[in-house]
Parts: sequence; structure tokens; C-alpha cells
Amino acid sequence: MIVDRDVTGPGLIAPTTIAVAPNGGRRGKQDHPALPIGPQELTRTAAACLEAGAAMIHAHVRDRDGGHLLDAHAYRETTKAIRDAVGERLIIQITSEAVGRYQPAEQMAVVRATRP
Repeated sequence: MIVDRDVTGPGLIAPTTIAVAPNGGRRGKQDHPALPIGPQELTRTAAACLEAGAAMIHAHVRDRDGGHLLDAHAYRETTKAIRDAVGERLIIQITSEAVGRYQPAEQMAVVRATRP
């Protein structure tokens, strides 16, 4: 999101960007039933966060059992669902977090495979 305004002068506040990270890679539904896990839940959460003023979402995708996943197909599916719902109004950042499960080469590979 680009903010194009002059913020110099007395009493003016610099622009702020709000980023949300609604699900993380370590907690599951057992920890919080409202935690957004799948593409549809993340899409609803992204839209709600956008309406609340967020400019960016940092998203984690999960495997079928709800575990942390670094998978290009899953990220493309999720980012497409979010894009279809909110357009370009929200920056989408995928994670490359290892969570003790992935090696650096795997982390870099998922980022390379999902580049727009």
C-alpha cells in the first residue's frame, strides 16, 4: 500500500501501515477454535482485517492435519482466494518459517516457487 501525502509540519502524524499475522505456524484449532486455517477461513479473515484497516496479511498454510506447511501449491491456492476476494487492496506475505520442520533450501524453494 502506498501512502502519498506530505506528513511534514507541526501536529501531523506519519502514516502507519497495519500488518496482521492471524494464524502463525505453531498453534491450531485446539488452541483457539477461531484460528483461521484453510484458504476460505484465511480469505474471510483477510477481508475482515482489510475492512478494519490492515494493509498487509502474513499468512501460514497448513497440511490436512492442520500442521505447518511450506507448499507452493497451497500458497498459490490461498493467495488466489484472498486476491479474488479483496483484489490488490491488501498485500499478501507468505511465510517461509521453518517451525523446526524445514531446512533453509526448502524455505527458499517455496518462496521462489510462489513469486508472482
